[in-house]
Amino acid sequence: MATPTGKARCIICRKERSAVRCEGCSQMFCYNHLPIHHQELSKQLDEIEQNRDFLRQTLTQQTNHPQQHSLIKQIDQWEKDSIKKIQQTAEECRQLLPHHITKHITQIEGNLAKLTDQLKHIRQENDFNEIDLSHLKEKLTQLSEELHQQPNVSIQQNFTSFINKISVVVSSGKSVNYI
Repeated sequence: MATPTGKARCIICRKERSAVRCEGCSQMFCYNHLPIHHQELSKQLDEIEQNRDFLRQTLTQQTNHPQQHSLIKQIDQWEKDSIKKIQQTAEECRQLLPHHITKHITQIEGNLAKLTDQLKHIRQENDFNEIDLSHLKEKLTQLSEELHQQPNVSIQQNFTSFINKISVVVSSGKSVNYI
């Protein structure tokens, strides 16, 4: 603001001098401090240009290497975590299964041993007929079927998901589900 002498107070040195008003900040600067103010504005412009250059560089990197985008990295991490859960569940099932298979095979071996004893006895005694042979064939077929069919063990898939599903949500609110 101009004083009665026609001079204005400089915002930097606080002296009443011939001054110029900056159109941007509306502050008064004497001729000594106006270049300093302009230099500060120039530094701010340099900083803006540096930030713009950094943004341009980041944009170029994402354009040239879209697989490096943070959202792609999130998807990659989800994939790794999901695979790990699947592998862990598969390994747990593999650990449980041999015990049950061994138990089943032991039971079949016991029944096969009994059948073998019956065959030896019939052969030694030479006392058999068509009915006996049919009965022995039936027992052998039954043991063979039991060997190939696990009567008390099966693999069951649970259709409730233990892996979190992901989707890409675009800001319009629509989601694109892939899993």
